[in-house]
Amino acid sequence: MSSLSRQEQLAGALAAPPAPRRLRPRDEEADAFCERVARHAFFRGSAPIAVGRAPGRYDVLGGIADYSGALVLGLPTGVGAFAAAQPCGDGRVTAVSGTRRISLPVAELVELPVESLAARLTGPDAWGAYVLGPLALLARAAAIEPPGLRVLVSSTIPEGKGLGSSAAVEVATLQAVSASLGHSAQIESLVLLAQRAEHLLAGAPCGLMDQMTVARGERDRLLAILCRPGEVTGSLELPAPLTVWGIDSGTTHAVSGDGYRRVRCAAFMGKALMEHRGHLAELDPSAVDGASLPEQMPGREFLRLHAGVDDPFSTVEPDVVYPVRAAALHAVEEHLRVRLFSELLDGPLTRERALLLGELMYQSNESYGRCGIGAPRTDAIVAAVRRIGWDYGLAGARVSGGGGGGTVVVLGDRKAEALVLALAEELGTGYVGGSSAGAASFGSRAVTPELG
Repeated sequence: MSSLSRQEQLAGALAAPPAPRRLRPRDEEADAFCERVARHAFFRGSAPIAVGRAPGRYDVLGGIADYSGALVLGLPTGVGAFAAAQPCGDGRVTAVSGTRRISLPVAELVELPVESLAARLTGPDAWGAYVLGPLALLARAAAIEPPGLRVLVSSTIPEGKGLGSSAAVEVATLQAVSASLGHSAQIESLVLLAQRAEHLLAGAPCGLMDQMTVARGERDRLLAILCRPGEVTGSLELPAPLTVWGIDSGTTHAVSGDGYRRVRCAAFMGKALMEHRGHLAELDPSAVDGASLPEQMPGREFLRLHAGVDDPFSTVEPDVVYPVRAAALHAVEEHLRVRLFSELLDGPLTRERALLLGELMYQSNESYGRCGIGAPRTDAIVAAVRRIGWDYGLAGARVSGGGGGGTVVVLGDRKAEALVLALAEELGTGYVGGSSAGAASFGSRAVTPELG
């Protein structure tokens, strides 16, 4: 049964009392994790255990334009990732997450060439790139060789859904490990280590939006980041009664996937064809002649004109056809959309402002589609939100993160939460709501083991 045929039932959900929160308050959740860690048989001896936490992030606007130097807006999620670290003397780093376990000698983490370590963290052990990868880079950067470490990771952020789950694990792990080793590090340095680990060890050419938002974000506020490469320009409050939710489309995505890589490379191809030396997002949209760019361009045709692109994470492949025009224009236009969105947040919310905010999100989602990283299921959810509209409390929606599936971010009136839940049940496979402070606010906690 389509969402249109259920319009009256969904609208009726708006009048129902808000559903009870599915998540514990953040401090209660942290207390529960620390109590579990204190009694966990994984940790041995009396050495204190350090705990870090980082939330996921909603990509409200900006997304894939981060690698083109755009302004982006991220909001920390209510769900997050915890990491607990304890030094030990066995000469190994052992990490556990649910049923997954990996253990490597400390010497391999601090001495192996990064390429060799990346090759080690593949296949069934690929998840270890997000835990042992950041740890290895931290040890090398700080010239630390621990006698051994035990690291436990627990996350309630859906994986592969465009909610920054990997960034949360990376940053939480770095905070816990830094504290457990007595290493004092600025949060900005941990953010950069987390991004480098994703690049070098996980093979995901992400921008800085995810790591910065999960580290520096504030509860219920949008973190504005100018990605040149990562300057925080503000923390913006959503005007009452607006809030953000995430609807899981049921389709996974990955920044390391072909679609994201193709669009990223295409944006840099467009930049080369325009002979622009700075960030694409610096260009004034009115000064860019989109018609001068090829709509589609085979890699071999581009390589006849240029040796390559000036992005270390993009390689032009001769047999691949790239969406050059859409990818290049997306970067330029998305930066403008984010600037306009930010300006609209300044002042009381009116119907006109709500509609304009939503329209900017819809335009962004359509641009993802032109780039070839839309998805039928996310587009169906966005279309349903648009049909329901602001009269029922829903302002706008767009796919989150790298596209190609994952989560749809919805902007609307807090009172419309029951309506969003109804949409998630009918068109999606899950729901994420709420917000929480980033890793910098949480800091780290020291836990005393109860088991000897």
